[in-house]
Amino acid sequence: MNLLHLLLALFAAAPVETWECKDYAESGWNNIIVVATIDEDRTTGSVEVAGTIQATIYHVEGFNRRWDFGRKKGGGYSYSFLIKPDGTGLYYDFTREDNAVKASMVMECRKRKS
Repeated sequence: MNLLHLLLALFAAAPVETWECKDYAESGWNNIIVVATIDEDRTTGSVEVAGTIQATIYHVEGFNRRWDFGRKKGGGYSYSFLIKPDGTGLYYDFTREDNAVKASMVMECRKRKS
């Protein structure tokens, strides 16, 4: 899917699921850090952080929900956001030079009620 198709899908599709995530150590849900959506087609979505929305490719990988964004020139993506079945949210940044496959941020997530 090229960028144009991704953008068209983002604006044409309505979200069917919305997830909100907070710092894992914080007790309340007053400070939402990430809002992740899944579009009606269930192949695209978005991740919103600090007022910036990233168009994403969405899929289920095993039991995990996964949003990929930041397309690399050689293929693949620079960033991923995963939500595990227990609600643990994991952010991965693959642009780091050490190529470590360790989450750079861990959050607690819940499905937003309609």
